[in-house]
Amino acid sequence: MVLLSGFVLPAVIAGPVRIEQRTNGWWWVGPDSQPFFSVGACVVGSWDRKEQHDPENPGYSVWKNHPSPEQWADVTVRRLRSWGFTTLGGWSDHTILRQSKEPPLWHTPVLHIGSAAGAPWWDLWDPAVVQRMESRGKEEIAVHRANPQVLGYYTDNELGWWSASLWKHTLEQKPTSGQRQRLVQLLRSRYAGNWDKLSEDFEQENADGWQALEAGGALYVKPGGEGFVVLRQFLGLVASRYYQLVHDIVRSHHPDALILGDRYASFYYPEVARAAAPWVDAISSNLNADWNDGSFLRCYLDTLHQITGKPIVVTEIYGAANSNRTGNRNTHGIYPVVERQSQRAALARRTLDLLARTPSVIGADWFQYADEPVHGRGDGENFNFGLVDIHDRPYAELAAAFAGFNPWKIRASGTHQRLDARSGLPPAPGDPFASFSATLALKHWDRERGFIPSSTSEPVADLYGCWNRRSLYLGLCALDVTESAFYRWSYVPKEDRAQWIIEMDGQEIVRTRVGSGKEPIQNNPRVRVEQITGPSPVVRTTVALAIPAEELGRKRLQPGDTLRLKVSYASHGRVQRVAWEGTFPLAR
Repeated sequence: MVLLSGFVLPAVIAGPVRIEQRTNGWWWVGPDSQPFFSVGACVVGSWDRKEQHDPENPGYSVWKNHPSPEQWADVTVRRLRSWGFTTLGGWSDHTILRQSKEPPLWHTPVLHIGSAAGAPWWDLWDPAVVQRMESRGKEEIAVHRANPQVLGYYTDNELGWWSASLWKHTLEQKPTSGQRQRLVQLLRSRYAGNWDKLSEDFEQENADGWQALEAGGALYVKPGGEGFVVLRQFLGLVASRYYQLVHDIVRSHHPDALILGDRYASFYYPEVARAAAPWVDAISSNLNADWNDGSFLRCYLDTLHQITGKPIVVTEIYGAANSNRTGNRNTHGIYPVVERQSQRAALARRTLDLLARTPSVIGADWFQYADEPVHGRGDGENFNFGLVDIHDRPYAELAAAFAGFNPWKIRASGTHQRLDARSGLPPAPGDPFASFSATLALKHWDRERGFIPSSTSEPVADLYGCWNRRSLYLGLCALDVTESAFYRWSYVPKEDRAQWIIEMDGQEIVRTRVGSGKEPIQNNPRVRVEQITGPSPVVRTTVALAIPAEELGRKRLQPGDTLRLKVSYASHGRVQRVAWEGTFPLAR
């Protein structure tokens, strides 16, 4: 063990690790039988290799700042350990860093088994595709198998699992495709071989019956139908095949290695996560904070754990500041951005604290070790994400935030029950609709005391409330993946948009259609509604509304009043439903 910043940092000891659930949460357990929380850094390596150096868009590089890769490895590992890091996350220079003379860090490589073979878009029942996955897994695992510091493997990164795209690509495959054949079999079973029943849910193109569909053709969701349920069933079927394949590949080449999932891209389909559960040792997901103070939806990790029963590795957390030494503009993407480095450090501290208080979480990786190039990566992403700038100078305040993180102490104090609205809806801020934009909307609400617990298991949305004399305010943040590619005309019709309904004392107050990249539509013009929803594909929708006291049958609201609320949310295509119900006093 190594003593650091007043607490014990686990040393890496050669040998297998395991994951255990203890009374104060899930933990990694090392060969010395000591539990630890993995704190990792992604992309610990060189953006800018000497032969690829671009003087017009310089990035972080080893060669510009260190006399040799070996010297860089010593400096970098020493730094990371002094900052409280235990693990080298995805896309790190594992080979070079392993040569460091410093005490080693754990490693979590990304294998890219599926993406390198076209999964899940290509036929996962095609022996040629399976062989490519096998070859990729064998090749990548061979690089790491002899490394006793490997905690486990991520099988892929951000596959996405876009349901509409998977459906479309599968129907475009040849009639001999095993994946396409299984889709048709699912449809035959779902509709008991009745083509007319299928036609109630799907519009056909070049397919007017089962025989024609088996030979080719396309199906598009019919507005108002139940086709989305079938699409999600198929998504789960393909996901189950993928997870079983990668499980068997990893086990055949590294039998005692832990399988850590495929790193969801800050969203997930419940059907995919459920399919993964039998085949992985942990679920992994990026976590893009929903607010630029580092906080995130309660439902995101809680529901992921409910669905799978597995511990969770948070594979990327982020934060950027406009004031940075690299010159990153932080404009190409939606990530939490603040003005100053001190605020970025506070953002990181809050995210880490919330993760440590989430019993299912066993680790978190910061993305990334160094800032992105001055004018962004090849895909345009241009953020001040680094622990160091491109000149290899540490951001001292952010480093100190990690050095001061003590998950053992946080969990020793108990993963206490968080506050919520059952003890009273809190007062509203001066302007509840202020700064209504991504990572800022609802940030200034009291989202702890104003959190309204769901009465539905596995919720995919959080609900918040607050009030003033004039109005009741409700805010909804929903995980709702919406793709226009489901439809023949590539836009989401009104009847399939997500719907939010609020009732008070048994009477409906308002129902509103939200999301899908369009403005909200409500049936009560006296209720103000604002929302944030992106163009297709949409993965998050944030909505807030103000209900005047008169609509609640009151002249004004005041402390001590009670509101009997019933709220429901149906996601795009009515695939997922969340409900909230209860009587809530208005707190001072």
